Formats: sequence, C-alpha cells, structure tokens
Amino acid sequence: MDSETTVRTGEAYVSGALTALEEGARMRLFYELLAEVVESVGLRAYLPHRVSDPVAAAHLEPRAVYDIDRAHVTSARVVVAYAGIPSFGVGIEVELAREHAVPVVLVVERERTVSRLLLGNPAVVEVVRFADLDGLRRGLAAALERIAAIAPGAASPAVSDDVVVQRFLASLEQARHLPDGEIAALLRIGELDGEAASTIRDAVATGRLFGAGLRDLVGRHALRGADLGVFVLRDVLERSLADTARAIGLDARATRKRLESARSRVGLAADASGPDIAQWLVTELIAPPTRALQLHLFSGGHDAA
Repeated sequence: MDSETTVRTGEAYVSGALTALEEGARMRLFYELLAEVVESVGLRAYLPHRVSDPVAAAHLEPRAVYDIDRAHVTSARVVVAYAGIPSFGVGIEVELAREHAVPVVLVVERERTVSRLLLGNPAVVEVVRFADLDGLRRGLAAALERIAAIAPGAASPAVSDDVVVQRFLASLEQARHLPDGEIAALLRIGELDGEAASTIRDAVATGRLFGAGLRDLVGRHALRGADLGVFVLRDVLERSLADTARAIGLDARATRKRLESARSRVGLAADASGPDIAQWLVTELIAPPTRALQLHLFSGGHDAA
C-alpha cells in the first residue's frame, strides 16, 4: 500500500447539533454536505444522524448513544465539528477527540461567535469560516488535505511532538490573514485612519502582523486611535519612536505617553523590555487554536490528565 493511500485511510466523524433543532431537516442536509466534502478527499464519513438520530432512533437508550458515538469519535482519523449552533454534544465530542489525540476541524459561518473554550481546545487544529457553500467546500477540503498529509501515529495514541509542530505550522497561515473587509472594519472600530492605518493593513497583508492579533488588539484589549497605532508601529513593527510619532501625527513626548497607555492596557509594563514585549507578542497575537498547540508543544507535548 503506498503512502498516499495510507494517509487517506480512516473515518471522519461529522459532529453537529441534533437535539431540539428548529430546522432539523435543513441541518441534516448540511451535515450530508460536510460528508460529501469529507469523502471527496478519500476519507469515510460517519454521520451520527444516520445511526443515533434523536428522532429517527428515539428507541435508543442515552447510554447506547453515548457508547456508539464515543467509539466512532475516539477511532476517527479526524472530527469535523459544526460550531454554528451551541451544543453540549459537540463540546463533549471535541473533548473526547482531545483525549484520544484526534484532530478536530471546526466549521462555522464567518459572522458567528464561537466559544473561546472550544477554540482553545488543543484538539482544534483548523477553523474553517465560510460565507457561502462554495467557500465552505473549498476551505474544508483544503483543511482535510493538510490533516491527511500528516500520517497518524501508529506506535502510540499520544500526539508526537513532530505532528504537533506540523499542525502548529499549518495553522499559522489561517491565523495570519483575515479578509480585507474585516481588516477595514477593525480599523474603523479602532478609530484609526491615514498613514498608520495603511501601514497596519500592509503589515497584515505581508504577514508581519497576524490578522487575528489585530482582532485581539481592537476587540479583547480595546485599543483605539493613537494608542492602537503607536503600539502596532512601535512594539509590533519595531518602528523608531520618531517614525512612529510622524506617522501618528504627534510629538515624541505625546507618542511616548500613548505607548505607555497602550502597554498598560494590554498588560505590559510601561517600560517593558524588548524580550518581554517579544514574548507577549508570541503568546498573545496569534489565534487561539495556534496558541493552544504552541503551549501543548512547549509544555512537553502531553496534555494534563
């Protein structure tokens, strides 16, 4: 059996809310679409609603449903989980995947908010956000291809450091870039325009600033206006204080005050050293799935029990 066939052998568990759905029929069709994408890359799809649906298979005891679904999750090559509808079942299945070193791909509409707890689960190695079904097909297929290219460990159920490194690197690209429209919206929310905004936009396009990091600076840390511009130009892009002041349109003293204010807001000391700032950038300005994988890797590659 050649290596190409080997890496594509396995089952993909399609996880999604099933209980008390307002549009159950439509959602089941959506899960069937996910299964089509899964099978297009050479994996077998397992859909719980074909076996243990709460309506069609109402006769099954809850423990039987748990045992059936658990067996399929823990033996899967990958779990594809729809995160657009909050679901206890999906959360449990993702955690089961983590316990058994099964990678998880989350799929969710671009505008939907997803729990940070779910995004931060170390099993989640890809997040596919989509605006339409064509985008979903392309994004999910590409994510599954990347996972299929990583051979599953046969000697041990634990995820090896090499595999974690590969997943970490594969997740960087998604964390790095955001759609142009979202970047523009973030800069509007951040009340920044002119040369500073153009510089930040270029930094995201060229990969010097993670798009997800800009999202965190504007959203989680609520940086606005000159504080946002000064922090990105000086501490992220390492512009000189004079160059930063010129781009923002402030004098050096006012620029320094803005920098101290921004550092305080993100939890850095006003006089933070270069290494401290660099460490903060690495751990804070990357997407949650990437951060979780990084912490998993550098803690020795093993999750706590």
